[in-house]
Amino acid sequence: MTVEGCRVELDEDKDEVLKKYRAGVESSLAKADLSKSSDMTVLQAFLIYIACSRFCDKGSDIRMFLGNAIGIALKMGLHRDAFASRLPPFEVEMRRRLWWQIYILDISTAEESGTTPRILESWFDTKLPSNVNDASLDPDMKEPPRNCSGKTEMMLSLTRSEISTFARKIIFSDQFCEENCYPVLSTPEKSTAIDLTKEKVEQQYLLHLDPSIALDYFTIISSNLILAKLKLAVIKPRARQDQSILTHVSFRKVCTEILQRIAVLKRYKKGKQWLWSLPDHNEWDALTCLLINLSLDPKGDVLDSAWHAVNETYDYLRTDEYVRRDYRWENIEELRTKALFSRDMIRINPSQWGASPDDDSGFEEPHTMGTESYQQLGMGTLKRQREDDIISSRSSLGELEPRVPNSRSEMPSVQSEAQEHIPRMWALANAAAAAPAAIDNSSHIEPASEPTDIPSSGTGCQWSATLFERYFQVLGSEQTSPL
Repeated sequence: MTVEGCRVELDEDKDEVLKKYRAGVESSLAKADLSKSSDMTVLQAFLIYIACSRFCDKGSDIRMFLGNAIGIALKMGLHRDAFASRLPPFEVEMRRRLWWQIYILDISTAEESGTTPRILESWFDTKLPSNVNDASLDPDMKEPPRNCSGKTEMMLSLTRSEISTFARKIIFSDQFCEENCYPVLSTPEKSTAIDLTKEKVEQQYLLHLDPSIALDYFTIISSNLILAKLKLAVIKPRARQDQSILTHVSFRKVCTEILQRIAVLKRYKKGKQWLWSLPDHNEWDALTCLLINLSLDPKGDVLDSAWHAVNETYDYLRTDEYVRRDYRWENIEELRTKALFSRDMIRINPSQWGASPDDDSGFEEPHTMGTESYQQLGMGTLKRQREDDIISSRSSLGELEPRVPNSRSEMPSVQSEAQEHIPRMWALANAAAAAPAAIDNSSHIEPASEPTDIPSSGTGCQWSATLFERYFQVLGSEQTSPL
């Protein structure tokens, strides 16, 4: 529920409502003696509470709660498949479903917080839940349910399980992979693995779904969104030789795809009841990376789609009062200003960017173009979209507003200037995209300092601003050129 929706529906401030209901849930869990309980219903309630609370800026320590949930699950033996036991088939299935939800939440929480999952591969042998509808399950059933090969109500859960299991193998550290006996892959190998997994997920699950049905459509879009986010996490610069990816068209396409899919989900009114399962402002990472790309190379392929995605995302975010109070928003504003400046400069002097005066590719004047249908976007077929002309209120940006040179003699070497600003831009990008700390609306919160060791792999958006500065000081003297 939005801030305004909470005021209209409940006649209360959202923060106060969350605080009241959070206290009520935690009190009920304490009365149920959660830590000592072996009741699966109590653990299910606790897990729902964790899943709903993990995106709240002002809440309890979700990682601590999740650790407690994992401990309770281990004590209850959910990590061991109960098929060979004498437990009823219904209970076996419920135990599988609960364990795999804990497993998925462990992975997503680790990715969002820049840590590693707690659960190791060697800990469990619990099988995936059966691909069956709820109507096929009954507490009195004597035989296990038969797996279906087509669509069931479990599609969303099974798709998330499949993608989460795969994500463990590519977005966390080499050490984590070694501890779990996963192969340590190079960036190209990871990128190829994502493409293969996308094909597998589409063939095994998504092709059975009907995009005209709300839950099916949400499953299609959100699954492809998660896979696109994995691709961005993998291809973002990690070392000196990777810097060229910043201006590569594939980098731009991935960032644009992420923003497009998020925008589609937010526009899809029938699916709003499931949006809570996705991180708030999960587009910030892709937005900051795309703004850097547009600053460094304000021409080329899919530029109209990229700017359309940027404008739609920016316009949506700035209407959220929580966003405007977030310290990261200032960094978004500055990165956007840099991208707008580069776009203006190439229009004035295309030769500075290696473009001829007649080369108008990538910065067409606004005009009506065909837009893709929900179904086409859902199945991964991206078409060009029209570029909306920004009506930017630059006066609100104060000293950040760029001044357009009055004559060509005043024209700086814009591209070389952009290269010099890479350290600053990545510091801004990290500050804008990093997972937010608990935000006190009454004061301005700065990003917390983090370790400065460069990881060999992992979630790049969690690097500290200090790390990006140190990293790109080394790269600052090098030229960035398209692949």
